[in-house]
Amino acid sequence: MPGEQDTPPTVDPVETPADAPARRWYRRPLVVWGALAVVVLAVVSVTVGIGVRTAVADPATGMLRIAHLSPVTPTVDMYVSGPDLPETLVAPGVGYRGTSPYLTEPAGTYTLTARPAGAAPTSPPAVQVSLEVPAGTAQTAAFVDSTTSGAPELQVLDDQTAPAPGGSAQVRVVQGANGVGALDVELTGGPPLARDLFYGSTTPYVTVPAREWEVDIRSRLGSTNQTTVTLPDAGVSTLFVGREPDGQLIVEAVPDAATTAGVPAPGTEPTTPPATPTPRPTPDPETPLPTPPRVPPVPRGGTEAGLGGLATPTLLSAVGDWFSGLFSDEPDAPPAPRMPLAAALAPPEGLRPTGVQIPSIGLAALQLTDLRIDYRGALQVPTDFGQVGWYTSSAVPGDPGPAVFAGHVDTRRGPAVFAQLDRLRPGDAIEVPRSDGETARFTVDSVEYYPKDTLPSDRIYGPSTTPQLRLLTCGGPFDAGTLSYQDNVVVFASVR
Repeated sequence: MPGEQDTPPTVDPVETPADAPARRWYRRPLVVWGALAVVVLAVVSVTVGIGVRTAVADPATGMLRIAHLSPVTPTVDMYVSGPDLPETLVAPGVGYRGTSPYLTEPAGTYTLTARPAGAAPTSPPAVQVSLEVPAGTAQTAAFVDSTTSGAPELQVLDDQTAPAPGGSAQVRVVQGANGVGALDVELTGGPPLARDLFYGSTTPYVTVPAREWEVDIRSRLGSTNQTTVTLPDAGVSTLFVGREPDGQLIVEAVPDAATTAGVPAPGTEPTTPPATPTPRPTPDPETPLPTPPRVPPVPRGGTEAGLGGLATPTLLSAVGDWFSGLFSDEPDAPPAPRMPLAAALAPPEGLRPTGVQIPSIGLAALQLTDLRIDYRGALQVPTDFGQVGWYTSSAVPGDPGPAVFAGHVDTRRGPAVFAQLDRLRPGDAIEVPRSDGETARFTVDSVEYYPKDTLPSDRIYGPSTTPQLRLLTCGGPFDAGTLSYQDNVVVFASVR
């Protein structure tokens, strides 16, 4: 089915929080926003090394940091507002590859706002989202480019708050290098951390021995990076992957909430941490965080969903404005979406699609077959030419993420279930009933043709924070010698 085959970090001098406002904090290659040292938030911490702070967060508070992972987005000013906190500039002039120290605030709902750098505080926001900060949790709000609209947005991922077991470390990868293709990331001599990791997604934490590691990163488009990082005993880290303007990959290990805390507000006197470490916050079981969208494993190659040579190619593409809707005057900020998790998460027990209906072409498939990745690494196709197949590792239609379906275009005797897929037009409706009695409704965005060996796997299987639908079949020129079509037809649809 569509898809494709595939020096330890510099340590800054130790300094006290009082020194921070006078110094531009830089890490190589990620920039740390020292401007956050002026944020009006009540937190207490002591610097003990590069970005590593002794966590003293109150269990009634939550922790939040911000990361700029959008290589094509200009510098922005970041604002925060919330309970008893008016909108406050917390980070002026934030550029790509920046991560902030954690901010610690009482549990509640906060609004994060980004404006073009230097814009007046009353100017329309470029991005504005609301974020629930539950007690005892830590989160990263990542400024990324939406993989569906191309517009910048803030996505949230959950950070580990408990230290790793003694003698070990925990680590995950966040892919912030847009335009370089999917990445494979592994620790030399250790476990692979990621396979086919798309931009704007994260991996689960993995537990490894605490020591110095060589990180080997390879892009499907040819870029590579070998970096040595130290994963400390009981430490928890995120490997943020970015890129230079020429596409060169860069990576840095950044400590997470288990070993990091915030920056004191102006007028807050630095204090010495207590002799006995303050217990780290425990998540409030009554305020569970949402499940992140899922990113399915990527099959290799194209689909062989046609035999008879009856398809007629049609090429349609919907071109959107990259910055459409960038500025918004909406008074209420929408909730921040969760960053997709690059792991095949099982859907809720028993929940699945039960059919596909497309009125404009008279399609009413009332039975579905399950599709998986076969022994060749390719996506299976239905054995029944009259049935549509659902890739079970993709999203359940209506849930965030890409839901992928495939069906044959024809047989040697005549048309099959997806024979008229190329007749769809932007705006056509697609309905997918589900086993819970709900119906997911989508609108066609585009119908596109691709040679089977150059399918855009990032667009088909890549992460999405909103429900998306992909319908696939064969098309293009028919090779009578191989009884195979040269192209695949892909229908891209979004929820309506």
